[in-house]
Amino acid sequence: MRLVNRLLAALLSLALIALGVLVVTEVIAQRLGRRPAAVDWPRLYDWAQRTPWQQGSVRVACIALIALGLLLLAAELKPAKPSRLAVRSDTTDAAYTRRGVAATVRSAVSDVDGINSASVSVSRRKVKVEATTAGLQPFTAETLQEPATTAARQRLDTLELTDPPALSVHVSTRSR
Repeated sequence: MRLVNRLLAALLSLALIALGVLVVTEVIAQRLGRRPAAVDWPRLYDWAQRTPWQQGSVRVACIALIALGLLLLAAELKPAKPSRLAVRSDTTDAAYTRRGVAATVRSAVSDVDGINSASVSVSRRKVKVEATTAGLQPFTAETLQEPATTAARQRLDTLELTDPPALSVHVSTRSR
């Protein structure tokens, strides 16, 4: 969500800068006695003066702006994905990053004989391990499923997390 917030902030700031430049150019053009530079604002001003708040176009614009504002508010209030997993400790406030947990589990699974590579994704509730074997036969993956799961489970247990996530390990053969 952090990326979306940054993109929205960048777009909003660029729009405000463009609007500011537009207002300055229009004021300069009006002060010099010239016609409007980019926007025919006198016509828009006249339309706004004779258009009541009850007109359909005004109501639709207001509803669209309210919906956009509520959508942005909901996006901002949505809780962020936790970046740390708390450690069980009475004396200190310690935690591991999700990236650190993924690296340590990946290391444990990769150390199992027969596992070529492993990719690990960590969320607050689940650790998902996808490992590949060097063998091409399906039984190779089946025989390495238990050792890979045991290695990942033991490594997670040594981290002593407050709320240990569920573990999901899938071992497959390398595709050609």
